[in-house]
Amino acid sequence: MPSLNQAILGSAVIRYPDDPDEQQAIAAALSDADGVVAGLERVIAKKRLIKQGAMQDLLTARRRLPGFSGEWEEATISDVAHVDPEALGAGTPKDYAFRYISLEDVNQGVLSGWADVAFGSAPSRARRILQKDDVLLGTVRPNLKSHMLFDRPGSDWIGSTGFAVLRPRTEKCIPGYLFELIMSDVIGRQIDEVIAGSNYPAISNSDVRKLKVLLPSVDEQKAIAAVLRDMDAEIQTLESRLAKARAVKEGMMQNLLTGRVRLV
Repeated sequence: MPSLNQAILGSAVIRYPDDPDEQQAIAAALSDADGVVAGLERVIAKKRLIKQGAMQDLLTARRRLPGFSGEWEEATISDVAHVDPEALGAGTPKDYAFRYISLEDVNQGVLSGWADVAFGSAPSRARRILQKDDVLLGTVRPNLKSHMLFDRPGSDWIGSTGFAVLRPRTEKCIPGYLFELIMSDVIGRQIDEVIAGSNYPAISNSDVRKLKVLLPSVDEQKAIAAVLRDMDAEIQTLESRLAKARAVKEGMMQNLLTGRVRLV
């Protein structure tokens, strides 16, 4: 087990200025940088809570957007989307090349990467055929929310069988609204009930088909999805600023704590 002890720490080589005033100035500069990072983290946490509250209200008709009225329809996922509509068969040519998305490539709506593979050497889970505007629901450890709205154009995209691929019936439910439902506690609580007490937290595609949703008109769905999408965009902008602030702090540490750069 990797560990540190006093002997290792005691032998670590450091560089430092002799002048206590310079040490204090460096510490103050880095503390200010920490303050910027911490401030952005607080704002992002607050924005996420606001988004979560908006989802709770807007996706359950607890609060309606101006200009909309009327009853909402109760439905199941199978009513509003085709579940796993297409898959690669065993007879797929071994040299068929595609871009493969695994569960590990998706984190709460964000696609972090994929693998370029051929069918003959691809993982056995590489089967789900994807197209633009499919909604991917991670069925293995679903509490991690390896879900996303697949927005990449083109063909030759294949997803893991660890996803349930939901292809919205757009006359009933638009992709953006279905994705917000999948990410919300409306669906999350139902999934928790299914996997409660299980040694292996996973849900079956049959379970996915039975998940219950509430649907307003398509126009109201579009309006709700737009509001929530704008909130996501604001959070992503802040997260980008946070990443830059952390990089600046890291660069300051590398320069100021090694004497590469001296304060005036």
